[in-house]
Amino acid sequence: MADVTRVHPTAIDTATVEYFIGRDNANMLIFELDFGAAVNAKTGPESTIARAIEAIAGECTILIKGDLHSTNQVMSFLIEHGNQTDTYDGSSSETFAAHLEDVVQALGTVDGINLASSGITAKTSFNLA
Repeated sequence: MADVTRVHPTAIDTATVEYFIGRDNANMLIFELDFGAAVNAKTGPESTIARAIEAIAGECTILIKGDLHSTNQVMSFLIEHGNQTDTYDGSSSETFAAHLEDVVQALGTVDGINLASSGITAKTSFNLA
């Protein structure tokens, strides 16, 4: 029977950028969506959580969506998108998190939850380039 020789590297190559998801020069953002009220009972396909996720997904690629936390009012996301800041509304420069907040707030009241008072807080953003 043949012997197998295994050679383990002494260190990983940190100089090479490897893309496992997305596209070149993709910006990523971690943010929290605060619905402004407990939404743990708003899980239907046309209810508050689904509509907010659809609105966000219409603007970017959602890579990770967390569970509800903070008394069932907050959900965390990791997303991939184009620019950190831009004139998303067509007039003034704003961050992508501020733009997403506008998009979710524009949904108004969904299944008894007034999303006009919801908020998005950016936690971390980074670039894979």
